[in-house]
Amino acid sequence: MFCPQCKDEYREGFTECADCQIPLVSELPLSESNDDQKPVDLVEVLSTADPGLIALVKSVLEAEKIPYLAHGEHFSRMHATIPVRFLVSKEDVELAREVLKAVL
Repeated sequence: MFCPQCKDEYREGFTECADCQIPLVSELPLSESNDDQKPVDLVEVLSTADPGLIALVKSVLEAEKIPYLAHGEHFSRMHATIPVRFLVSKEDVELAREVLKAVL
């Protein structure tokens, strides 16, 4: 059972969401917002295996509210020589490069 508002999952026997106070449903409806989403072209703005630099880049991009993908981040934790590739949308490339250049 699921809450249609907050999407929390409940065990059998529950009929109402404890947080939202609304009846549970057996299946969540498909998200309509996913139908409108278009693929985003991503561009690499930086690649590094340095854990300190990885943390700094993530912090800077998040502070500037630039959405990013840190490709390989989990693998780099297993083996220190595997780089993390920071990818941003084509629309954000210039801004991302500017803010990273200012701090690196």
